[in-house]
Amino acid sequence: MRIDSPHTNAWMVVDVAYNGWTVVSTHGCQRDAESERDRRNEGFARRRYSACIASPPMTEAMRQSCD
Repeated sequence: MRIDSPHTNAWMVVDVAYNGWTVVSTHGCQRDAESERDRRNEGFARRRYSACIASPPMTEAMRQSCD
């Protein structure tokens, strides 16, 4: 996947269980990220995974890693 514009939506699902964030997946749209988040949170009493949009600097770093 190549992201050509820093304004392109890049959504992440992150694990927030241990006082930090670990990116577990990336998605091109909010709906996909939220579906993944909901699937991963099934069975947990407390939500462990969150979906969020990547900031422009993070989007640029993701793009560079795909080159």
